[in-house]
Amino acid sequence: MKSINKYCKFIWVFLLTTSCLPGGREVAGIWHTELETVPGLKSALDIQLSQDITGKWSGRFEIPELMAASQLQAVNVQDSMIELNLGGGAAFKGSLYDDKKTIKGVLNIPNQKPENLTFTKVPHWSAQVPARAGKNGQPVKSWIYQPPIVTGDGWPVRPLRKSVADSEPLNELFEQTLLGKFHGLDAFLVAQHGELILEEYFYLGGRERLHSIQSATKSVTSLLFGIAREQGLIKNLDEPLKSYFPQYSDSAPTNASSPTLRHALTMSAALDWKEDIPYSNPENDAVRMNQSSDLYKYVLSKKPDPVDKPGSRFEYNSGLSILLGGVLLHTTGKPADNYAKETLFQALGINHFAWTSIGGKIHTGGGLFLRPRDLLKIGQMVLDSGRWNGRQVVSKTWIRESTAFILPTNQGNKDFGYGYQWWRGTARTPTGAFPVIYAAGYGGQMLYIVPDLDLVVLTLHHNPTDNDGSHSITWKKVESIVIPAFS
Repeated sequence: MKSINKYCKFIWVFLLTTSCLPGGREVAGIWHTELETVPGLKSALDIQLSQDITGKWSGRFEIPELMAASQLQAVNVQDSMIELNLGGGAAFKGSLYDDKKTIKGVLNIPNQKPENLTFTKVPHWSAQVPARAGKNGQPVKSWIYQPPIVTGDGWPVRPLRKSVADSEPLNELFEQTLLGKFHGLDAFLVAQHGELILEEYFYLGGRERLHSIQSATKSVTSLLFGIAREQGLIKNLDEPLKSYFPQYSDSAPTNASSPTLRHALTMSAALDWKEDIPYSNPENDAVRMNQSSDLYKYVLSKKPDPVDKPGSRFEYNSGLSILLGGVLLHTTGKPADNYAKETLFQALGINHFAWTSIGGKIHTGGGLFLRPRDLLKIGQMVLDSGRWNGRQVVSKTWIRESTAFILPTNQGNKDFGYGYQWWRGTARTPTGAFPVIYAAGYGGQMLYIVPDLDLVVLTLHHNPTDNDGSHSITWKKVESIVIPAFS
């Protein structure tokens, strides 16, 4: 009994001591601010600070709209002064105000102007909100279908057929979402027979809100390539890729095979490239490329694969998509965002978007932000062989060629393949097998085109990781629930 009393006394003294460590109780917790990460999009930046029993500080940050989440590299708290190392050269230095609920300071990010930020202490992460809240602010827990509205953006709308609206699996899918099952889902849109029939927003999504489409950007880049080719600016897909980058001639390895534009489009350039590991792994070449001083130089300097030859095998490589942006710049004289604005986006009535750059180079591998309805337009245009509202935007030939099944993504699997920056798959449903053209982006950004059903489905999420599918509407859910509902 005496030893137990001694132990309890030790714990009490220890807790009292650690709670009195400088800034301990006041600084620990979740702190929230907002910053304009891309023009027109205010993103949450949440930082959680924790102190262990030895007094050592650690932390984690989330920018859910960017699918960014990571441990802080270092946390230093001295009295009211707070210094945070977010990694990648980003650092915050500030101080805790007297109200103990506010931290003010400056965020420094390489190659950007310092930004003054004010953090407020909050009870939970920004992404930990109800799937949908009612007018009273309380969570909505049951789904009632509401037809899309006409907004003047070019989309004709109509209500769901009663048989679809009454689909038990589809209703259950949305009921589960409202109850928190798919807590990364932001938008779910469906168009069929050229009309928008289903438009649902959850969590961080909204009709007018820009959303990162991550690597679905690659498919948009392919469409721009098709327009440039139709304009006669790109004449031969079998030209060596390096011929479009004469200023980097010293970067390319000597005696190396020369991949072509076609190899870049099909991700079969046979470079020594590693992107089949998590993006949290610093060995990932896409991560290294994004952190390099020159995106083009990083990719062009990669050695050839020691085994494969160009054109022989698909290997996912975001660097090739970046080089396609460089080819567009070389041939059109315009960066991809400006070229898109003057061609593809103007024709589709897309007047609000953002396209990020790194080191002055537009990120054509994953930097595009669009509104959900606008990305769905792109899917509808592809479904209609390059036409939108009666106008030929991208040539029918390019749509057919670029979305064809050219290479299998896995040897021996005939269900999934790749074209020119577009994916191909086969959805095997209880009602039959349906070929699917799709654009795919990290974190659950998926645009599905099902020609046999005259159907386009869009799902947008804010997941940095989702290993078990509990956060996302996955391919399997689309295959087993969504496609059968609209068959």
